[in-house]
Amino acid sequence: MKKILCILLTSILLWAIAAGAVMAVNDAADLSYRLQLEVTDEGGVASNVFKIGDRICIKLSLIYTGTGKAPVHGLQGRFRFDPYVIQCMSIKEKNNISAKDMDGHVAFVYLDMTGQGKNDSMLSNLGEIEFVAKNNGTVDLYADDFIITNRDASARYIDDSEMVTLVIGTGVKDVTKELLQNDIAAAEKMLAGCTITDQSNPQIYYPDFWITTKTEKTFKDAIEFAIAIYQKANATPEEIETAITDLAIAVKVFENAKIIGPRRWSDDDYSGSDSSSGVSSAVTVNASVKAGNGKIHPDFVIQKCRINTSCSIRVIPDEGYETEYIYVNGERFAGSDLFTIPNVERDTTVSVVFCRTPPFTDITPKDWFYVSVRYAWNNELFKGTSDTEFSPSLNMTRAMLATVLYRMDGQPEVNSSSVFVDVKDGMWYTDAVAWANESTIVKGYGSGIFAPDDMITREQMAVMLHRYAQGKGLIANESTYRLNFSDTSHISDFAFEAMTWAVENGLIQGNTSTTVNPLGKATRAE
Repeated sequence: MKKILCILLTSILLWAIAAGAVMAVNDAADLSYRLQLEVTDEGGVASNVFKIGDRICIKLSLIYTGTGKAPVHGLQGRFRFDPYVIQCMSIKEKNNISAKDMDGHVAFVYLDMTGQGKNDSMLSNLGEIEFVAKNNGTVDLYADDFIITNRDASARYIDDSEMVTLVIGTGVKDVTKELLQNDIAAAEKMLAGCTITDQSNPQIYYPDFWITTKTEKTFKDAIEFAIAIYQKANATPEEIETAITDLAIAVKVFENAKIIGPRRWSDDDYSGSDSSSGVSSAVTVNASVKAGNGKIHPDFVIQKCRINTSCSIRVIPDEGYETEYIYVNGERFAGSDLFTIPNVERDTTVSVVFCRTPPFTDITPKDWFYVSVRYAWNNELFKGTSDTEFSPSLNMTRAMLATVLYRMDGQPEVNSSSVFVDVKDGMWYTDAVAWANESTIVKGYGSGIFAPDDMITREQMAVMLHRYAQGKGLIANESTYRLNFSDTSHISDFAFEAMTWAVENGLIQGNTSTTVNPLGKATRAE
C-alpha cells in the first residue's frame, strides 16, 4: 500500500512539474516571428523577373526571432498578389495549415483542436504556391493580418513587412479595359466584405474592422465612376488610364479609413495583481496625439493590458494625413495606423505624430524609399516632377541636389551672382547653385562650367553631402572606416573620403552586397 501511495505521489508531482513547464513555455514573454517569402522559377532558381507564361513558385515561412518557445494554438493570415498580373495555379498545403485562393489573396488558417497546441516548427513552411505569369506588369507580393495565437488566445508579434516585387514581361501594365475590369471587381469585393456603421464601438474586435457610411459613399462613388468608363463603348486609353489611377487612389484612401477593432480581453486579465506574488499583472497604456492632424480611436486612448503581453494602438489620421511616427515611452518608431507594442512591461505612454500624405501616385507605402520621400516632401526639400508624380526612378541632376541642400539650409540670401557661365539668371536653380558655390559645396568642372543638367553620379552626390556636413561642423574626426566593396577601386580620388564617410554613416548603401557603384547615376529616390 505504501509503495502504491509513493507511486501515486510521484506521478502527481511529475504531472505538476510538467504542467508548470508547459505553463512557463506558453507564457514566454518574447514570442516573435518574421515573415519570409522565397520566390523561385520552376527550376528552383531564385528570381524576380519572369516572362509571360513562366511558372513562379513561392514559399511562405515564419522565422522565429524571439527568445522563448510555445506551442501554436491557432494561425491565420493573408498572402497578397495582383491576379491581373499573375494567376494562382496550385497550392501545396503544409503542416495541416489550410490555404485557399481567394482571387487576389491566399488565406491561411490553422486551429488546434486538441488543446495541446502544435510545435512551432510547423511555421517553417506555411505553404507553397505556384503562379503563372499572366500579363505585363509589376506585382508586389506581401502578407498581412498574420496572427499566431497562444493557449489563452492572446496573439504573438509578427513582423510581416517583407515584400517581394516581381517584374513580369515589360513590367508596365497594359492600359486595357480588362485591367480596369479587374480593378473594379477587386474594389467591389473589398467593399462587400465590410461592416458599415457609424457607431463608435460596434463590438467588433481585432483583427476585424468596420468603415463609416462616409467612407462607404466615397468608395462607392469612385467605383461607379470606374464602371461608367468601363461601360463606355468609345472610352479612350487616356480615360481608361485615368479611371485606373483614380480607383487606385480610392483603394488607398479606403484602406487608410478602416477602423480596426480593439483587442478582446476577458475580465480576468484586469484582476490587478497576481495573488500568488502580490505583483500587479495589469499595466495602463495611455495614447495621445502630438500637434494634431488626427486622433486616437476612442477605444485605444486608455487601455489596460496584462503585463508582458502585446498591446495595439489604433490611430485615425485626418483626411490628407497619415501616421509618421509613434513614440513609446519616448522611443521613436515608424508610424502605422495600427501599431503593436510587442511586449508591454510597465505603464506606457504613447505619442503619435501625423504628417501630410504625399500626393504622388507613382509611389506606395511598400516602396523602400517611401518614408524618405514623404519626409523630403513634407519638409519642402523635394517637390514632385508634377502635382501627382514624384518620378523616383528619374535620374537626379546636379542642379536638383544643389537645390535640395539650399532648401535644407533655409534658402539663405545669396550675396553674389553665379560664377558659372552656364547657370543663367532667373532659373529655378540659380540661387541654389550660387549658394552652393559660396558654401564650397560645388566647384564645377573648371572653366566656369557647372553643367546643371548633368546627371549626378553617386560619388558626386556623396561629395556634395560631405562638403555640406563639413560646413556645418558635423564631421569631427578623421575616419578609419574601410570600404568593403569589389568596385572600390572605381571611386575617383576626389570622392574617396566622401564615399567612405557616406557609407559609414548609412547615407549610401551598396547597390548589391558587393558593389557600391560610385559612377552610377543617382536617382531621385536614392
